[in-house]
Amino acid sequence: MERSDFAVGSVVVALIFLVWVSAAGFGSDSVPVPLGPYTHSHLLTQFKVSSTISVVAALGSDVLLPCRLIPEMNAEKMEIRWFKPRYRPYVHLYINGKDDYSIQMPQFANRTELLKENITRGIFPLKIRNVTAQDSGEYYCLVESSDHHGRTTVQLQVTAVGSLPVISPNTYTSNDTAFCESCGWLPEPSLIWTDTQGNRVIPSKEKVYRDEKSLYCIFSIISLPDSSNITCTVLNSVNQSKYHSKQIRETGLPVTCRDQYSRYIVFWPCLAALIVSFGYIYHQSKELKRLLAAPDNSPVNGICAAGYTPNGCTPSDHGTHGNVPSAPVNGICAAGYVPIGSTSSDHGTQGKKSADHSQSTVQV
Repeated sequence: MERSDFAVGSVVVALIFLVWVSAAGFGSDSVPVPLGPYTHSHLLTQFKVSSTISVVAALGSDVLLPCRLIPEMNAEKMEIRWFKPRYRPYVHLYINGKDDYSIQMPQFANRTELLKENITRGIFPLKIRNVTAQDSGEYYCLVESSDHHGRTTVQLQVTAVGSLPVISPNTYTSNDTAFCESCGWLPEPSLIWTDTQGNRVIPSKEKVYRDEKSLYCIFSIISLPDSSNITCTVLNSVNQSKYHSKQIRETGLPVTCRDQYSRYIVFWPCLAALIVSFGYIYHQSKELKRLLAAPDNSPVNGICAAGYTPNGCTPSDHGTHGNVPSAPVNGICAAGYVPIGSTSSDHGTQGKKSADHSQSTVQV
């Protein structure tokens, strides 16, 4: 009889322990709920907070950040807090059945609204109007009842499509390089260069920075490939993109005509020849001016012409220039000169023909 009572007592104790463990919720993620006269109603207040992983919104648009309770239940008497990433100040606070803006983050002032149309079903998304670049990031939705609480996160990604990329020659360094630039992107963009055949061209320099509106700009430089066209494409992580193509060489034009070293080989010899030509022309013009400025009765370059005796020359000087004519040339006696066969009285007859002179011959 004692053994039977002991066995029955053991079974009763075991059943009581199992009931207590089940009610306490050991082995689950739920918060333990104490046993009592309202155990059934307390079990109904256990919930899970749920949302989507991420939301994408265009810059300047309105966006809804989802938040809901699972299973569905009335959340009118619960406290709902939205924040990022610090607990306070809040992005938005709903407490005691109404919105509280007293400790809201300044950047969200007059831009948030908790939608309550379905709050009795446990659905209460947060609306943010006119999203900015600074609104991007992780948001937390925390829901708390009198005896339970839960939290979820949602990632907001604000996007913006920037300006059309512009390809320009890089005149600051060399005509054989070009750069591409575009601004106004969200999230951070990347830039891809391709040639006519679609092959990628590796840039020699690339820089990404943010402007005064916290939007991204990207700048890239390449050495021009051997193809006739290049294309610059800028895109962000949500597959938004813009591109610009430009012709850099005429079709069929030999590549060597634009090669930098080829230009140098042609340029420097031409420059040297040009400098020598200018020097020669300058020297000749200077010599011509000196000759024009010389007096008529002086020897030209120190030379006494054959058959003439200008001032500064003697008859003996003629011997160095072949036979001297013994008669006036063409019967003309030049003023200031006394050739052999002429007298001083013959001067002044310049331009007149003499019968004797016309019949005379020049002995050579």
